[in-house]
Amino acid sequence: MQKFQYLLRCLKLWARKRGLHCHLLGFFAGIHLAILAAYVCRRHPNASINTLLSLFFDIFVHWPWPLPVSLLDPPVPCRGPDGCSLMPIMLPCIPPEFCSSSTTESTFSKIKEELWRGYALSKDTRSTDFNWSWLFAPFPYGARYKCFLRIVLSAPMGEELRDWVGWVKSRFRNLLLKLESLGVYCDPDPSEQVDHTITDPNVVFFWGLIYRRNIQICISSLKEDFMKSVCNNIYGKEKCAHSDITMSIVGPPQLPKSVFDLSVYSEKLPQHMMGHQLMKQNYNAVS
Repeated sequence: MQKFQYLLRCLKLWARKRGLHCHLLGFFAGIHLAILAAYVCRRHPNASINTLLSLFFDIFVHWPWPLPVSLLDPPVPCRGPDGCSLMPIMLPCIPPEFCSSSTTESTFSKIKEELWRGYALSKDTRSTDFNWSWLFAPFPYGARYKCFLRIVLSAPMGEELRDWVGWVKSRFRNLLLKLESLGVYCDPDPSEQVDHTITDPNVVFFWGLIYRRNIQICISSLKEDFMKSVCNNIYGKEKCAHSDITMSIVGPPQLPKSVFDLSVYSEKLPQHMMGHQLMKQNYNAVS
């Protein structure tokens, strides 16, 4: 049990640092990481914490998704709800159920990329120059993406803002799917920023954008389409009457300092990965 707890703490820290810790944005919830950690611990009960963490990346980077991860032996067939088809994780209960998931194509792509990164960094932990801190380096949003979707949620009072943010975040999957339908993959940063130039209480999100084809996003139509899912019932309409959403496309210079983090990946990464190339460029510039 103690090894499981330590492993789960490490995975939660890894997910927070790498921007994978928000279930409503299509990433992991605590229950997802707990089941994945339990899966590794059950199959390797005598392994050390370091080995368990390495095995986590080794197992799930090679996992044949969408085969469900299950703690039941043997796994019991179960049809999952929408959002579970990409990365299904089963709750250890009878009758069997899937963990609720908001994963989309773009967030699933980010998760797989981070699993590969973790695997590349941790597969040789016995190396003399290995450093576990590389695994937990903050994700460099500002260095990784050239364009961001800036989403500002505001309300007249702080209590109203909390309700408004929670409600809108529960609808964010619809916005992700809309952008993907336009040919744009998203990497939504789960951190919540504040724009101090706005008088009303506010929360600001920045989503990294990856254009998969040559298009120009129409912000007004994107917002109009998203607001249909936000105001699709009485509760949403009531919240919209007193609160606001604004969207815009910005570049790295418009990011707050906390998001524009130029920290990069370790040189231990494969050369085809963007962070490795950026580190090499910075090193050559200094040299």
